[in-house]
Amino acid sequence: MTTPSATPRVRRLPERAVLVELPASADAVEADPTALPGVAPAAAWRRWGWAVAFVPTVALLVYQRLATGRGWSVPDAVVVVGTIGLLVTALLALVRYLDDRVAAGLARSRDALLAAPVRTTGTLSLAAPDDRAPGDDAPGDGADAHEVHGNLVVSTPSGTTTRPLRVAVPSGVARPRPGDPVAVWHAAEDDDASGVVLVRYHRDWADDLLVALRGGDAGPVQDPEPHEADGPDVREGRPPGAE
Repeated sequence: MTTPSATPRVRRLPERAVLVELPASADAVEADPTALPGVAPAAAWRRWGWAVAFVPTVALLVYQRLATGRGWSVPDAVVVVGTIGLLVTALLALVRYLDDRVAAGLARSRDALLAAPVRTTGTLSLAAPDDRAPGDDAPGDGADAHEVHGNLVVSTPSGTTTRPLRVAVPSGVARPRPGDPVAVWHAAEDDDASGVVLVRYHRDWADDLLVALRGGDAGPVQDPEPHEADGPDVREGRPPGAE
């Protein structure tokens, strides 16, 4: 009998399955999603590389057939290059086929998310430290647009899942900090948040949530001496000048 592992499960899914939004206000984080951010298309070579390799390969095969039929000598290099071209074409066609399957699965997951969204909370674990301190990126500080890479840890009723995360932070927007909470939306049928998820982050929303989580007994502690300079010393019930 094996005991369950305490480490989060890692889902080997494409990074573009995690969609990130940086709303303009904290209230917008809680709104039900009605549209999802677009996904960057696959690289051109992954989609059309097979065609680039296929055209010269077909030309070599046609030349080889014509040369054989007319009794011409066919150099060995033509045969070798033609064979390699067929292998490269088949490999790139397989890449295109797998990309199309992934794209179709992502499209179905996006539709399921919009049809029945469920919200949970995740935590950011930023793998690569940035060149500035986390507090140096307040809105309006003139920072250049940059990307933050790391992991998203999502807690669902079925367990904890870790997903790769990439946040494109525009200039003047507060970027996420390690350990910050985020709002995560997933489809109702996706119990373990292993499909397409929508991540929303806003600095004020994250701060408010952290205060709510940690503020159960923080009220009395924050004001230890509320009457320190208010007048008579009444801590022992003695009037002023009693000494």
